[in-house]
Amino acid sequence: MKNIIYSILISFSLFSCNSLDKDEYEILNLTINRCVFKQTDPEELSKIAAEKKISLADALDFLDAKNINTQYTYSISDTLYAIDLPTDIRESLRDHYIYNEVKNRSNQSIPIDFNKIESIKGKKRIPCCAKDSNYLGNFKFHRVLFDAGRKRAYIQVESPKNYIFNSFGLMLEKENGEWKCKIDFCCLDFLT
Repeated sequence: MKNIIYSILISFSLFSCNSLDKDEYEILNLTINRCVFKQTDPEELSKIAAEKKISLADALDFLDAKNINTQYTYSISDTLYAIDLPTDIRESLRDHYIYNEVKNRSNQSIPIDFNKIESIKGKKRIPCCAKDSNYLGNFKFHRVLFDAGRKRAYIQVESPKNYIFNSFGLMLEKENGEWKCKIDFCCLDFLT
């Protein structure tokens, strides 16, 4: 009887460590919604501002309005990868933000259940890369680091090679039961 109970407890702990929980999916969806976007070409923006004699901010609004109905595609890896940070950055995150994941769960890559990934307005996830001008690229996401109270979190993102930042992180906080971005784009390219 004791062996059966131990087997059940071990199986439960292994299953819970190797699956994404509700908070991790909520953060993943928030991150996908925030980080999958068409990069603005600075030259195009300057050209619009000059031609229309408007500010860069107004030129950006003009460009966004012009592209509002454009359908973009993107792909993401089917795995949520283990955290891949230089030791000094990882230790800084742990010390400064008090991240304390249980049994190094962020060191385990796990598959993503795409049934739990929400769609993004104007963007469609496709299973593989496409040679199309409206294809935004392939994005790679890493496991979420949580603080001990699961009120703060950090997620690492790797964007397509043609993006300004190839690797960056988002810091989030849980407010009134909902995750919100607190510090955008902590760029790892500049930190390493």
